[in-house]
Amino acid sequence: MPATAYDTGREESTRGDEALLKEIRDTYQYFEDRWRKIRDERRTDMRYICGEPWSKEDFDARKKAGRPAINHDELQQYVNSACGNLRSNKRGIKVEPGGDGADDKSAEFRQNLIRGIEYKSQAQSSYVTAFQAMLEGSYGFIRIGRRYISQDPEGPDDQEIYIANIPNPESVLYDPDCKQADWSDAQRVFVLDPLRKEDFEQQYPDAETTDFSEEDRRIAKDWIQDKTILVAEYWKVETKREWNKAHTRKIEKKTVVQYITNGIEILETNPQPGEHIPVIPFVGLERWVDEGGGPERRLFSMVRLARDPQMSLAYLVSQQMEEAGLTPKTPYVGYVGQFETDKEAWDTATKVPHAYLQVDPIPDSANGQILPAPRRESFTPNFAAYEMAKDSCRRAIQSAMGISPLPTAMQRDSQKSGIALEKIQAQQAIGSFHFVDNFERALCFAGRVIDSWIPVVYDTERAVAIRHPDDTHKVVRINTEGPYQTPQGEQEQYKVEEGRHDITISTGPSNESQRDAASDFLDTLVANLGKLPVAPPQAAELLSLAIQMKQLGPKGDQMAEIISPPKQGPQLPPQAQQAVQQAQAQMQQLQATNQQLQQEVAKLFQEKQSKIVDNEYKMRIEKMKIDADITKAEITTKAQVLSERAQFINDLWTQLHDQAHEHGMQVVDQQHEQAMAQQEHQQGMEQQGAQQEHEQGLEDQGQAHEQDMAQQQQQAAMEQQAAAPQEPSQE
Repeated sequence: MPATAYDTGREESTRGDEALLKEIRDTYQYFEDRWRKIRDERRTDMRYICGEPWSKEDFDARKKAGRPAINHDELQQYVNSACGNLRSNKRGIKVEPGGDGADDKSAEFRQNLIRGIEYKSQAQSSYVTAFQAMLEGSYGFIRIGRRYISQDPEGPDDQEIYIANIPNPESVLYDPDCKQADWSDAQRVFVLDPLRKEDFEQQYPDAETTDFSEEDRRIAKDWIQDKTILVAEYWKVETKREWNKAHTRKIEKKTVVQYITNGIEILETNPQPGEHIPVIPFVGLERWVDEGGGPERRLFSMVRLARDPQMSLAYLVSQQMEEAGLTPKTPYVGYVGQFETDKEAWDTATKVPHAYLQVDPIPDSANGQILPAPRRESFTPNFAAYEMAKDSCRRAIQSAMGISPLPTAMQRDSQKSGIALEKIQAQQAIGSFHFVDNFERALCFAGRVIDSWIPVVYDTERAVAIRHPDDTHKVVRINTEGPYQTPQGEQEQYKVEEGRHDITISTGPSNESQRDAASDFLDTLVANLGKLPVAPPQAAELLSLAIQMKQLGPKGDQMAEIISPPKQGPQLPPQAQQAVQQAQAQMQQLQATNQQLQQEVAKLFQEKQSKIVDNEYKMRIEKMKIDADITKAEITTKAQVLSERAQFINDLWTQLHDQAHEHGMQVVDQQHEQAMAQQEHQQGMEQQGAQQEHEQGLEDQGQAHEQDMAQQQQQAAMEQQAAAPQEPSQE
């Protein structure tokens, strides 16, 4: 007997309550009768699911006659597909505030706590198992229970809620008179567990009776067998009518009690929290049918209406194999004596290729004519007709299970995208969505039971594990006197108080198409990470998160930690984090302003240097003009006698001066442009070097000009001396 609840106020076993025991035995017999047809149909469904559609009588008769009894299973793949859709779109219990002191914070805490309970109990596995039992046999069950957190008998008495699977749906007899769609109005439920006598004595050593008499066997004939004892959990909702607080009307006060019994003795009595029996039914398609004796409930599995076409397919496959077995085994037929001469070749004719086969001519004894040559017996089974009939049966199976036929491989190849295939798969899921709808209804019922248990079970100060929607977990303390400070510096307080909450179902975003879309988005994000307007530290964090979301395993986690190591030490409070963010924003703004000012200063410096160079050029040109005028005046004074010659020399000098000046200006302009270009790309020492080179060029040019002027003056003096009249010799 699986333990489902623990209670420190458990009552000891007793045989004194004969009225309760008689109620249990009568109720059990009543439930057995009401559930007999439904359970018989489920057993037949399970034979088909297990690949055994043949009844025992038909199977034995065919085997005795040497005829094949074959089955090609077409049901299990569709059941697996429906379960796969549920696994890829996981459902979870969602809590919303409903009043009486409940708010968004309390609802969020309870939802995270329930998610933690689901995770610790591996509830998704129990959900899928119950859903599969519903698809295959029309009903399945899970249970909500309590257990002590510490296994030490001397430890604390704190309990926790858990969710468990009931592997065998046949072990549950649910109230057949419930009317609600989710069967939450059940008043009585049995959970059965046959035990060997040795196991019973070991599990219940305090039982008053372990050696049952003939009277016990007569009273509880369905409970006490020769080798086994049926031990049952009998869950009962007891209702009392009481006045409300205002004494204006009477209300029903419901309590739940679990009795454990063997039919002749109450072994345990365990009061339970809440108002609902914590055995959650997952029922298939429900119909009420009147066959003349009044309406009766019928439960349909996913395979119920597909059993007949599956049986037809089994007949066709068996008949096809039987006809294939009638194919003759002798490949050639001939007359005696026709194979003697080339016997070795005839013996290997079906295994070894021969260029020719020789036949002995045998004359007909009646007319002496040669008998015909050997011939092959041709036999072609009618497989084409069988294949067409089998395909019809397969389509009938799909139609009965609400499934659209999937496209062939050729049709898949002709598709230009996967959108059409996704739509076909969605249609396939919609065809069986009424089972999913009933599944979600059962989860809502389970959520209501857990929500009603939370204030009772989690009523002391302790640490509990909660789980967030992003699958991150956290350990918090509940029912503290006031807010407490976490290691991260946060102030938290979680109170488990009474309040009314509404339970709904949320669908997790874990289906394949959403995972593919998320993966494509991450690939695009990583490829364009350098183009995002973020700083390198933020880019590293984004890359680390992308690697983590890719779920690459331990190596991927190690890569993410290397790229963006986890922050050490306690985190800052929210106000401090906000102040740091504001300071960082102001620092970035100041850096941008400083960069702009530096650019303006560099521009002004270049303009100033350009003006200084221009002024120096102008001053040197003016100096050259003054020097030229002085030289001109000196030559004019010295050449007064030869005025015409002097005028000619003066004109020639002016022309040469203008040419030299123009050439010098061109050189100066070229050097000026070169210096300006260098000043745009270089600063500092490069500008100073360019200026020195320019000044040196001007000095060299001035020296060259002065040398030219000196040569001209010397030449003019020589010409003047040559032109002057020579004095007569004294001789």
